Amino acid sequence: MKRPDDDAYEAGAVPIVRSAWVAGDVRAWPALKSDLDVDVAVVGAGVVGASVALHLAERGVRVALIEARQPGDGASGRNAGQVLPYLGKLVDRASWPDRGERLLDYFVQHRNIVFDLCERHGIDADAAPCGMVGAAYREYASMTKNVRYWRGLGYDVDVVDRGRLRELLGTDRYSFGVHWREGGRVNPHRFTNGMVDAAARSGALVFGDSPVESCMPAGRRWCVRTPHGGVTASTVVLCTNGHADNAFFPELAGTHYPLLACGVATTPLPKPLLDVIDPGRVVMSQYPLGLFPLVLDGMNRLISATIPAPGRANDAGRYFGYLLRYLNRTWPETRDHPIGLDAYWTGMTANSAPAYQAGSPRLYRVADGVFALLNFGAGGNVIGPMLGMNLAHALADDRHQDLLLPVQTPVSVASPGRFEWKIRHLMIPFARFIDRLGGLRI
Repeated sequence: MKRPDDDAYEAGAVPIVRSAWVAGDVRAWPALKSDLDVDVAVVGAGVVGASVALHLAERGVRVALIEARQPGDGASGRNAGQVLPYLGKLVDRASWPDRGERLLDYFVQHRNIVFDLCERHGIDADAAPCGMVGAAYREYASMTKNVRYWRGLGYDVDVVDRGRLRELLGTDRYSFGVHWREGGRVNPHRFTNGMVDAAARSGALVFGDSPVESCMPAGRRWCVRTPHGGVTASTVVLCTNGHADNAFFPELAGTHYPLLACGVATTPLPKPLLDVIDPGRVVMSQYPLGLFPLVLDGMNRLISATIPAPGRANDAGRYFGYLLRYLNRTWPETRDHPIGLDAYWTGMTANSAPAYQAGSPRLYRVADGVFALLNFGAGGNVIGPMLGMNLAHALADDRHQDLLLPVQTPVSVASPGRFEWKIRHLMIPFARFIDRLGGLRI
């Protein structure tokens, strides 16, 4: 029988308090209830919008940050908490005027932006530069090639064998891997809210519970209207990721491939398991399927994420069961110690490329004076605030030539549902079939 919140699970819209990342006191921002005049209005207080507002305010720009609910309510409070130190595949970079070289240089220079912002602004986001391990059952030439490429850019990364993997992960299950001594973990909800707090301290005006109903020209400027107030600004920056359910600039809603994901967090692990599981305290992923990415957070909980089956996003026990079977097989000691479910949630991500984990953020010029920085999938915890900083600095300095992404006109993708159908109906079921066989060496 269908439960009242089944649709919310399937839409990735369950209350944010169900996310494991929502912990401790987080400031609730008041709704906009008057008319204001600023230089820049930023719509959407996720990890991207928070960064745009923060870096504009630091440059002395009068900025208002407007959020439909509260900061971090969307994907920025629901993702897997990984701080990826490298760029994934940006599928169309070869067509850019500079072939993406400026973006690559900028990324390398600012790859520690999460940890740097936390340190500079005193953000308590459980951020740890603990490094990452990609583990595989056998050697893959693509992994070795990736190591050579990023090491050539100055990264501290190595190919590792079974013995070193045992030291790092506490298991003999994998024989080949890559050890990134860069990157790590972060609580994305606390990180987002920390940036918002820092933006407010720098002079930004922040409003929650203020869904934008319209964005209309006001002479040579723009007026952003919410139910009880409005903001007039020379520039508007939309940071609403998939831009779902927004009536203003509806052409943006079709520019991405949506994908539903779910998150699972265990109860804190007992000491006997902490001595065994992930002794290197690294963030872990599996190659090539990546079915059970693992973060061990500061509360000693294992946090993972996956893609729910069609129509089964509400079944917490199902996905927790998948995780337990993987843990029992990878670390047999877990069979002797009960592990409980602490939290289960879903969320929606936006991806502009129709290939698994090949996300390409986009910068759109929706109209004169209106930009949209959208479509962040995997890696958004790093490249999101990074591109937010770049856009903010370019706007503050009036140097649009410094923008790293090509400025595009919104164009709807063909068959936007095909990406999610491919992942949820084909790729993930196949990966789980392989997993049920005990991890066939693929």
